[in-house]
Amino acid sequence: MAATHFSGPVLSGDLQSGDTNGPNQGYAVLMQTTSITQNSTTAVSSTLYIPAGAQIIDFNIDVLTAFNSATSATLSIGTAAAGTQYVSSVNAKTAGRASITFSAAQLAAMSGVTVLGVAAATSAPVVVTVTPVGATSAGYLEVTIIYAQQ
Repeated sequence: MAATHFSGPVLSGDLQSGDTNGPNQGYAVLMQTTSITQNSTTAVSSTLYIPAGAQIIDFNIDVLTAFNSATSATLSIGTAAAGTQYVSSVNAKTAGRASITFSAAQLAAMSGVTVLGVAAATSAPVVVTVTPVGATSAGYLEVTIIYAQQ
């Protein structure tokens, strides 16, 4: 499959500030996907790299095969393995698209600010981790990060 590569943010729109009915320019929405397959009783992580300062818009967490670990299989997304800066406590034992509830601190981190609105740019890497408790013989999921490069 062919692809086009850019080295900077993509700004779209034809009216700049000062133009009649302007500005109407905005950044293109981008996404990356990674997958995680169970690994017995070991926590499994996958790393995505987004441009520094990108604004994270959302995550799609699609559990395609439920993890069958004995007690739990918890997914988290942060800046290191098992980090929770962006997402915490998603149950990977239930198949389907996970419904995510973000805390104020997580929403601020995704927007590149603190809860007080002070700049705190997002940074790579973004690490997705599933931590099972108990033996696991099945489990597969895909996580898509949706972001805008600014």
